[in-house]
Amino acid sequence: KAPEDITLVAVSKLASPDSVRALVAAGHRDFGENRVQDGLRKVAEVAGDNLRWHLIGRVQTNKVKYISPFHLVHSLDRWELAEKMSNYALKMGIQFQCLLQVNVAADPAKAGISLDEADDFLAAAAGLGGMSLRGLMTITALDAGEEQTRAWFESLAAKFRALSRQQLPENVRMDWLSMGMSGDFELAIAAGANMVRVGSAIFTGEDGQYA
Repeated sequence: KAPEDITLVAVSKLASPDSVRALVAAGHRDFGENRVQDGLRKVAEVAGDNLRWHLIGRVQTNKVKYISPFHLVHSLDRWELAEKMSNYALKMGIQFQCLLQVNVAADPAKAGISLDEADDFLAAAAGLGGMSLRGLMTITALDAGEEQTRAWFESLAAKFRALSRQQLPENVRMDWLSMGMSGDFELAIAAGANMVRVGSAIFTGEDGQYA
C-alpha cells in the first residue's frame, strides 16, 4: 500500500499534551485514546477543530453519554454496547461512527466478537439507527510471534474483503481495517490494514520513556 492509503492513529494515551501538540504542528490529525475520561481531558487540552480523536479502548455502557467527541470508536465489542450507543445517539440526534472489534485470536483475555459472529452482527446492525459501522478492528497478543500474528491479520483481512463484496445494511460499510500497533503494524499493513494504531514507536525517546 502507498503511505497515503494508510491512516496512522497516533496513540497518545501516555503522551504529554505538549508532545501531541508538536505532532499536530507537524501536520498530524488522527490521535487515539484508550480511556473515555482521559481522552476527553486530552481533547480539551489539545485544541484543534480539524483533529480526529479515536477511542480505541473498551467502552463501559455507563460511559456512552460521554463519547460523542470521538470521531471513530474502534472498540464496539458486544451487542449490549451497540444498542446502548444507538439508543443514546438517536436521542441526541447524532450517529456514532464505529468499528466492530473482532477477537480474531479467540483469546478469552481479549474483548471482541468471534470471527464467525461478524456476519450476523453486521446484519443485525441494520436495526441500529444511531450507528454507522465503518469496518473491523482487532488487537492481537503481543507475545504471539510473527507467524501467528500474520495469520491472524490475514484471516481478518480476508473477512474484511469478503464483507466488502456483500450486500450490507445501509449503515454498514467496510471502509477501515484497523489492525497493528507499534510492534506489528508492518505485518498488519502487509496483510491489508489501512489503519494502524501506533503509540510508543512515535512518542517514546531513546530512553524508552514517553515524552
